[in-house]
Amino acid sequence: MFYSKFHARSITERAARAEVCVSFNGLILGQDVATAACGLLNAGYFAEYAWRGDSANGRRAGAVALTLVSIAAVIEAIFSQVLFWSQREVLSPDILSPGIWALVRVPLLLATVAISSIIIRRLVR
Repeated sequence: MFYSKFHARSITERAARAEVCVSFNGLILGQDVATAACGLLNAGYFAEYAWRGDSANGRRAGAVALTLVSIAAVIEAIFSQVLFWSQREVLSPDILSPGIWALVRVPLLLATVAISSIIIRRLVR
């Protein structure tokens, strides 16, 4: 009797954990897709600003630096996805816990979204 209750409970617990992992996996994918999209928008805007050449040299150098930072954010988002999905079975579940992974990715997402919102506000005006 004990075995069947324990076994049934462990199956339902595993199913519940799998459901949570699936939703976190979608969140992780969405975070990195949004980060990459915002990074591409930012890189395009700053590259165009630097290429235009109608501003001071200091502003052009800043635009080049922000272009490189935005490209780095895109590369990091892509690398993050490759690492997350390729190492899920190899590493311990504690190391790549979907909840922790999603939490760690939030600052980069917020930074790229904030820069994109400034760019969009400037373009709309």
